[in-house]
Amino acid sequence: MRTPIELPDHRGLICGFLLRPQLPPQPLEWEALTAEFATADRLIWLHFNLADVRARTWIASCEYIPEVAREMLLDSEPHIQLESLKDGFVGILGDLHYQFDAEPDSLGLVRIYLDRGCMISVRGRPLKATDRLRIALLHGEQIETSIDLLVHLLEYMTEIFSSVTIDIREVVDEIEDQLLKGNFQDKRGEIGTARRSLARLRRHLTGNRQALSQRLIPRLPAWCREIDVSELRRNLERLDAVIQDLELVQERARLLQEEIAGQLQETVNQNLYMLSIVTTIFLPITLVTGVFGMNVGGVPWTQEPVGFWLAILTMVATLSITLFLLRRQQLF
Repeated sequence: MRTPIELPDHRGLICGFLLRPQLPPQPLEWEALTAEFATADRLIWLHFNLADVRARTWIASCEYIPEVAREMLLDSEPHIQLESLKDGFVGILGDLHYQFDAEPDSLGLVRIYLDRGCMISVRGRPLKATDRLRIALLHGEQIETSIDLLVHLLEYMTEIFSSVTIDIREVVDEIEDQLLKGNFQDKRGEIGTARRSLARLRRHLTGNRQALSQRLIPRLPAWCREIDVSELRRNLERLDAVIQDLELVQERARLLQEEIAGQLQETVNQNLYMLSIVTTIFLPITLVTGVFGMNVGGVPWTQEPVGFWLAILTMVATLSITLFLLRRQQLF
């Protein structure tokens, strides 16, 4: 008899951790949330799945979260943004879906509320950066403050975007190698996909950078430590470096697409040129056969025994004159 497998029901809570300085993270279950929120001097990270209606219900009814933050966490607004609150902030940051496949639709969003005692994040589909943070905490990564927790999340985001940029750069390098070898007929679709992915990644990265530099760092709460601010600025510098690398790859992809289009146009022009030469060569012969094929009286050599060969000789002479004139004009 098979042993039944019991699947745990987390009610939309993907993971929860109780974080204490100098101590390994402690996983939190759904039943312990109310008690931990009532405890002072604690740091909690909760990560919810918005596809579960129970998670949406809990967030909508949680009095600990400000109303403005609850609305943004549950909203479907797709734009990256950060808004300052009295003791923290709430916002939307760009991330990658867990099964990223270099398609523009593989880019996702994570919604975050953060204050001194907790960080609450929600997503609709599995995301890479939040999953890396979850795994790091499961392996004992120590977190001291909520801003430190956010810094770790941003670091994972930057690493992931950098890795994807490198992958797309390798694709562009391969296309460039094939283009130098003359194999460009089947590369238009690949370079087009790469450019679309780069454009979407750039919008995500630029949105994250603007949100951090313009909305978060200048308006950090008073309880933030100086070291946390320094880490945020350092992460912003790394994000700038990734954006610069991405822009270079984007420019290379644009130039390659223009080169492919130019070579395809050159190939078309060469084919049309050869077709024009062949048409020019056979046009006089066509004229001769048309004249001798007219069903009227007076056509020469109709009564001559060698009339056929005289007509052939006329076409050969006409062809020879045409080839001589084309060669003299250096048209081929």
